[in-house]
Amino acid sequence: MKLLSFEETMKRYESGENAFDLAVEKWVRIREAIKSSYSLNHFALIMRGASIRIALCVEYNDNCFLCPLGNICSQEKDGLFRKIVRLLQAYCVAGDILPKSTLIDLVDQLIKELEKTKEECIKLRH
Repeated sequence: MKLLSFEETMKRYESGENAFDLAVEKWVRIREAIKSSYSLNHFALIMRGASIRIALCVEYNDNCFLCPLGNICSQEKDGLFRKIVRLLQAYCVAGDILPKSTLIDLVDQLIKELEKTKEECIKLRH
């Protein structure tokens, strides 16, 4: 399981990689890790990986209301990220006895939202 670390994210971002692409990669790796996970320890690692800040957090100095991903990453009760975190917490307790499809579907939805927001930001810049 090779999740994207904060150190790797920042190194790649500082060498010129796109912050949105790195955010998408973080979640693609999480999705792949979920598919192959079977132990409580695996889900705990995924939970930690999901909590790692992304390059946009640094770029916007943790001012989420200014960040284009502020709505996606929101800790609000009904927000997509929060739903994923709550499900990951359940997996940390129950392991893979829960069906993974709901969690994978939510992560796929998050990836689509990240890609959509990237495209919207690109359109605004041009």
